[in-house]
Amino acid sequence: MTPVAGLAEETIAPDEAALTARFIAFLKAATAKRHPTGRRQRFNQARQTALVDAEFTVLDDLPADRRVGLFAAPRTYRAQVRFANAASATDRERDIRGMSIRVLGVDPPNLTAGATVHDFILNSHPVMMVPDTRGFLELLEANEAGGFRRAWYFVTHAAALRVAAAARSQPACHLDVSYWSTTPYLFGAGRAVKYIAAPSSLTRSVLPEKLTDTYLRDAMRERLSADSASFDVLVQFQRDAKRMPIEDASVEWKAQDSPYLPVARLTIPRQSIDDPARTMAGELMAFNPWHCSPEHRPLGSMNRARRDIYPAMAAFRGEAAAT
Repeated sequence: MTPVAGLAEETIAPDEAALTARFIAFLKAATAKRHPTGRRQRFNQARQTALVDAEFTVLDDLPADRRVGLFAAPRTYRAQVRFANAASATDRERDIRGMSIRVLGVDPPNLTAGATVHDFILNSHPVMMVPDTRGFLELLEANEAGGFRRAWYFVTHAAALRVAAAARSQPACHLDVSYWSTTPYLFGAGRAVKYIAAPSSLTRSVLPEKLTDTYLRDAMRERLSADSASFDVLVQFQRDAKRMPIEDASVEWKAQDSPYLPVARLTIPRQSIDDPARTMAGELMAFNPWHCSPEHRPLGSMNRARRDIYPAMAAFRGEAAAT
């Protein structure tokens, strides 16, 4: 009988490195097929809504068990936030929405040599469609193949189909959406958390009667031209290794098992989102959850694969941009 992993403990398959190499090869081939000429876009979250300036403020009244790593002392950092759609070609489509936060000027040590940033990669649904890297590659291969193979995949993977249906949303504005890390991270020795960013602004956008291809970008432009926006940054501690697994990103950590606890505030001040240089900077940014201190090391199969996939794909996109 296989023993159950303890809190914040990982289980690593013997073929994980080979699987990650296969994943990278698939992504490169699929990306090159999608973009045979010109600049190669991200495989996921390619449709950017905006890159905005922000402030990331560590709260000054945290209890001792939350004063870890980035959150060890009260401080306000400069930050940048990229909002994007996961896969849609237009804002009119129901989709998963993404929020990537880059906290700037973070003191060493960092798990990525030379990095002075901490990246948070978040999605608008608390779980992924599949448990792990192997399942994710299988899903992407079927989806990329299309036709019968894609249809058969969802016929034989009912749980993934249910998550896909629940995860795709049509919000009025990215600034009104809650975002989850979906994958876990260390929070000091022997403890694991997931991250959540929950909107805390009093203002909310209204979904327009007629949706346009750019209505989400238009809503953000309107909101940030008139007022600031804010999010509460929260952590959810792993309390039970069975009900809150490290290696299965398709299992939601329920709030009744472990509440969301505040650690920071993200403030997005009034600003214009239409600077072409800023838009291009967002397209070229390469986020990575391994941009963090050792106290916040990414956990689980998905995150371990990201350690190699993200820099490999950023370099692959850069090769095309340089030619």
